[in-house]
Amino acid sequence: MTFFAVLIFAGTADFLLNPSDTYAKHVNSIKVQSISRIHSHAYAVKKHAKLYTGVNFKHYIQAKHYLRTVWYRERLAKLTVNGKKKSAFQLRSANNKYTYWVFHSQVKGIACKSFKIALPAAGKRFVHKRIGVFGDSIPSGWDGYHFYLNDSYPDWTRKYLGSQPKLQNEAVPNAQIVGHEYRYVGGKYNKIVPRDISVVLKHNRKRIKLMNIIFVHAGTNDYTNWSGAGNLTNVSRHLYQEIRYIRKVNPKAKVYGILPISRFGNYGQNCGNLPNMYGYTLNQLRRVEAVIYKSLGATVVDFDRIAPRVITAANRATTLQDHKIHPTSRTAQKLGYYLAKWVIRQ
Repeated sequence: MTFFAVLIFAGTADFLLNPSDTYAKHVNSIKVQSISRIHSHAYAVKKHAKLYTGVNFKHYIQAKHYLRTVWYRERLAKLTVNGKKKSAFQLRSANNKYTYWVFHSQVKGIACKSFKIALPAAGKRFVHKRIGVFGDSIPSGWDGYHFYLNDSYPDWTRKYLGSQPKLQNEAVPNAQIVGHEYRYVGGKYNKIVPRDISVVLKHNRKRIKLMNIIFVHAGTNDYTNWSGAGNLTNVSRHLYQEIRYIRKVNPKAKVYGILPISRFGNYGQNCGNLPNMYGYTLNQLRRVEAVIYKSLGATVVDFDRIAPRVITAANRATTLQDHKIHPTSRTAQKLGYYLAKWVIRQ
């Protein structure tokens, strides 16, 4: 990893600077109605935003020093400013060095075109690549309780690769390799959508034809007890048919088969060698998936190898939102970063 790449990952063009505070223009009336914790979510700041040093909103620094910085919200303040209701976030930089308050209207999502954090090694190779994603809650951007709102780990991968077309993320929480279910999903979906891989693929046949890079990440829900997915032979048969379908619809696309990430039981036990009710372990599922992906010309991605220290038994309480399977928003950024670095090297 080059020094410059480290700066981009941490969103830390800021720590090279030491800007001094500036006194804000007078605010006639500001009242803090409430301050509360809020679930973490990544943001960038707008070009002319002011980053305030305190919730009194008197002293600030200019956002121009932080345009490539990744921020995570931590607290929400509900305010009345000059008689009008407003809200503000307390943001912390991804490298944990800086904390500021900023009005909600002055932040933007990391998916926006103006937020540019492409890794130098990517060059122009991926600028026009259309990236598609199929799978379950992990690539969909669901932390077990909330959606990340367009900063799932594939969103980060797209940003670090420098791809400009919008990410086509068709991953859905609770999706399985086996099954043909639809389900209602709230949040960013708020409608009934195809859930399981087979129906999602058929629903998106036309979109698949336009994709240059396709990520498939599924299997953890088939491994779950009472999933109805059956034995490992049945799961592997369905996965084979689904990857073959993708290859048939778009034989030119670069397909990446991503193995299920580490997950843990109710008491912290690693599920890698823990048999489920159907008689196979998570590691056995991973090995079978890898064989199928390779047999159909897909490239296998194993996060335990390309990012071995991101999720471990020792850090699961901080890297997984539910301490079991769903990454936090910060973990999603790290997964996306390491996946982009790995893809660039291929």
